[in-house]
Amino acid sequence: MFRGLSAVAVALAWATGCDKSGPLADLNTSPSAGAAASSATAVRPYDAAVTAPTRVMPPRPVPTTSPTVLITMPLDTQLQAIQYMAAMNAPQSSDAPADPTYAKQIADQLRPVGKTDVVSSGRRIDVLMEHGCDATLPRESIARHTGASLTTLLAHGVLVVRCADRSLQCLQSTRDADDVLCTRK
Repeated sequence: MFRGLSAVAVALAWATGCDKSGPLADLNTSPSAGAAASSATAVRPYDAAVTAPTRVMPPRPVPTTSPTVLITMPLDTQLQAIQYMAAMNAPQSSDAPADPTYAKQIADQLRPVGKTDVVSSGRRIDVLMEHGCDATLPRESIARHTGASLTTLLAHGVLVVRCADRSLQCLQSTRDADDVLCTRK
């Protein structure tokens, strides 16, 4: 019964048209266009090389030269910061699998900086402190106390190193050394 209903729903949606306002609105989903596109791409030899998938990120709420979002900023900016930080923490298909053992070793080496915690099965390392968190602290702490690079952390599945104190939190992406975003309470 459900199979018949789903077939009717799909046929009805196809016949009446779909919402064409999303990010994929420019794609032609008609059956003839799909067949023509696949046959056209199969013939071109220069498409044979596979390119690495690009990281899709929401817009940055603030420029990298001034990476701190304040509570006094417009609500849209604060919401963009939340979305951006969530995207920084989200694994992409091209990311290495998380290695919680490696993340724990790095977190243990960062204990002189503050209390450490491994979050999301090794995807994020938190450094909690009384004061002193700033946009440069996560990267400098990794270099000074572990000898590892952000690239090495990324190769082990660690996506973000975060510092937080009573008034500020800063997330350092391991994918891009210049990608730091802070929020002030």
